[in-house]
Amino acid sequence: MLVAIRALFLRELQTRFGQYRLGYLWIFIEPLFSIGIMFILFGAIMQRTMPNISFVVFLLNGMVPFFMFRSGINQALGAAQANRGLFSYRPVKPIDALIARNLLELFLGFSTYIFFSTVLLWFGYEISFDQIPTLLFYWLLLFIFMLSSSLIFMVLGDFSNELNKFVSVLFFILYFLSGVIYPLGIIPAQYREYLLYNPLIHIFEPMRHAVAPAYPLVDGISLNYVLTWIVMAMFIGLLLYKRFERRMIKSK
Repeated sequence: MLVAIRALFLRELQTRFGQYRLGYLWIFIEPLFSIGIMFILFGAIMQRTMPNISFVVFLLNGMVPFFMFRSGINQALGAAQANRGLFSYRPVKPIDALIARNLLELFLGFSTYIFFSTVLLWFGYEISFDQIPTLLFYWLLLFIFMLSSSLIFMVLGDFSNELNKFVSVLFFILYFLSGVIYPLGIIPAQYREYLLYNPLIHIFEPMRHAVAPAYPLVDGISLNYVLTWIVMAMFIGLLLYKRFERRMIKSK
């Protein structure tokens, strides 16, 4: 299994970036433009509402993890179809292709995060190193949640290519409901409780608190809530995968 995942990981890496002239630089282009545009448009205003963390550091710890999660789900939709020709080899299973794609997204997302964090430190922005193990734990938690959710979307994506359109709309909405570009503290309490149903918020906000301990966490942030989502998603994903594994392997 590990050999299959490693081979699929390298294959995905080459497929994703080998055809582009700029190659692996594309890893940094989307977050660079997204963070840059938001900082230019709202930096001066938002900085007044969050004096305990730089707005660009705030964005980095929301956008990059969100983009990783979104890309992981999108890549899961076509994981079975794109690798179906390899499933004739007994050691290669659809779940291997999924894990390889999710590991690639983790590698790309975390590499981007480290790169931009280094750049911000070089420019003099304050980032705390006191809770690095805690920050790494949040990244691991996000990866496991992405993997759990991807299992569900891989199976569903094998049934219909039209699901891509639904997922695009879903993540467009989630982008504005996950606290990616604004702190939860500015949202009135009566509306904030609805946003807290989104498990991604319960990961992004502690990430920001880890790199800026003075950044306050609002009431209601709970890692137990995230773990509940992970367990449910993993259970449903494995159940669907076990039920439809043969269908995903079979050539169409």
